[in-house]
Amino acid sequence: MDNIVKDTIMLSEELLTKKEETRITNIKLEIEDLQKFISSQIYYSKAQELHKDNKLNDAINFYKKAISLRPEYVEAYFNIGKIFYSLGKYYYAIEAFNVVISLKPNYFLAYHFFGVSLQKGFFIEPKPHFHSSIIKLLQKPNLVNPNTISKAVISLIKSDPIFKAMLLLKDNLNEDDHIIKILKKLSNQKLLIELMSLTPLIDLDIEILMTRIRSFILFNIDKIHNIPGIRDIQKALAHQCFINEYLYEENKFEIEALKALEQSIELSLTNKIQPETTVLLCLASYRPLHSYNWTKLISLPNQFKNIYKTFIGDFFTEKKLSSEIPLLAEVSNKISSEVRMQYEENPYPKWTNIRLNSSPFTVAEIIKKLNLKLINTQINMITSPDVLIAGCGTGKHSVDIATNYKNSKIIAVDLSLRSLGYAKRKTQEYNLNNIKYMQADILDLEKLEKQFDIIECGGVLHHMKDPMAGWQVLKNCLKPGGLMKIALYSELARKYVVKTRKEINEKNVGTSNFEIKAFRNSITKLRKPHHHDLIKIVDFYDLSSFRDLVFHEQEHRFTINQIKNCLSKLRLEFCGFVVDDEIKRRFVIKNNNLNDLYDFEKWKNFEEENTDTYSAMYQFWCQKA
Repeated sequence: MDNIVKDTIMLSEELLTKKEETRITNIKLEIEDLQKFISSQIYYSKAQELHKDNKLNDAINFYKKAISLRPEYVEAYFNIGKIFYSLGKYYYAIEAFNVVISLKPNYFLAYHFFGVSLQKGFFIEPKPHFHSSIIKLLQKPNLVNPNTISKAVISLIKSDPIFKAMLLLKDNLNEDDHIIKILKKLSNQKLLIELMSLTPLIDLDIEILMTRIRSFILFNIDKIHNIPGIRDIQKALAHQCFINEYLYEENKFEIEALKALEQSIELSLTNKIQPETTVLLCLASYRPLHSYNWTKLISLPNQFKNIYKTFIGDFFTEKKLSSEIPLLAEVSNKISSEVRMQYEENPYPKWTNIRLNSSPFTVAEIIKKLNLKLINTQINMITSPDVLIAGCGTGKHSVDIATNYKNSKIIAVDLSLRSLGYAKRKTQEYNLNNIKYMQADILDLEKLEKQFDIIECGGVLHHMKDPMAGWQVLKNCLKPGGLMKIALYSELARKYVVKTRKEINEKNVGTSNFEIKAFRNSITKLRKPHHHDLIKIVDFYDLSSFRDLVFHEQEHRFTINQIKNCLSKLRLEFCGFVVDDEIKRRFVIKNNNLNDLYDFEKWKNFEEENTDTYSAMYQFWCQKA
């Protein structure tokens, strides 16, 4: 018994000793963790000081020291990303923001800067660890405009060895087994499928591949059911064709097969038999479903309700909404009437998502953010600005402005009723109630009998017979001291467009959708020197944008000197150009003086050296004296 007691006591003492040792070890580890935490905080604070003092390389080093002690230090990674972005090192910025998103999936600002960095990115090597973050970015509403990152995302997709192999087969797709092999692999290309549903694919290699896949599905519609993920592929392809407005080339055999498919679907619906979803998706990748008189007889399973909304429901919603939009005055100007008809046929631009501001800015905050040079600062006092958007198109601009200006009251006008219907639908989807839409010609805007604090007119004046006449009307609608933002085509930046328009006139190409598509397809085959610049840009990859780009009824182009003269004649004061961060960075490096940002001569010299500076358009602010 005594031995048992002794053994028990010894065991207890051993256990207590081990327990104490464990406790001491844990305390030591906690102390070490605390020391690391404190040290990381010290490094982080030092990095912030250096960052504030613009000692950026030193700041990065101290942020990295903080991370070495705290591998999940999200804020340190985020700030490193911001520094790399400010330095124009966009790839490193993308890497940093990707880490932040991986560590903290709901970090809103990280997604914003990730998207902004991707706009400048291009990939030549596969980076599969980026795919998940980009898909999350695309799936989150209102964080990014998908077409702004499309080029970067496509370059990332094309850098993947598996996808490269798929593209190599695109020129040898006469054999069914090759296409089936591609379709099976395509179902695993999640990033591509996500992108296809949101924005036109800005790449001719992928366009050729998708054109041939579409044709294969059409001629093998009864045989594709067993291909893995075929419905996802079909949905993505149908969305892509709907977004690009059926721009892909089709041959006479496809046209004949489509007629048979249309008749088959109509017969089924007449007999109260719902067609297979695969069959409807096949047709939807060639033709808009809302264009058929049997459209409303279609009933899709619940998992395809969004398909019905996109391809059918939205059209009828827009039609109803457009009938409710007031008309300011009958359009009497001949050129205005022709321009209106163009946009009735091809509303521009077709868009899906847009990056929205989570919290609107005051007028003063926007002026400070844009670094505008004012002659009258009274505009800074405006707390509830009256805003006019002259030429709002399909509402992308008006929706952006409505969430940008705090307490704003917006009137948005356009010539095209169909474009306005699209705009009103998107506005309702975003639950915005501070925009009033109206059908109107800029020349009639004085009939509003109202003046505005801010007027924005982007890409409209250069489509008028007399841009100065329209600009004068806008000035008359602007309050004294009010601000106006104008966007105009650049003569230098659009040389390739001028050559293409000349080519269209020489060949006497018409403006029907069929003729526009045929001409575009000829460009993809001819590839003349000026065609290469055309093929690079986003507007080449959907019908309404392509028509707006080279087939517009009316076009004027400007130089910086002409803009200067126009402002002088109108007695409007120049407040500054709107350019992206990279261009501004290069300009400031060249000129060394921030005041040079308002110097027309300096910008003229810069544009002559960098002819793509205003490839989108001149965008600038001016103020009414």
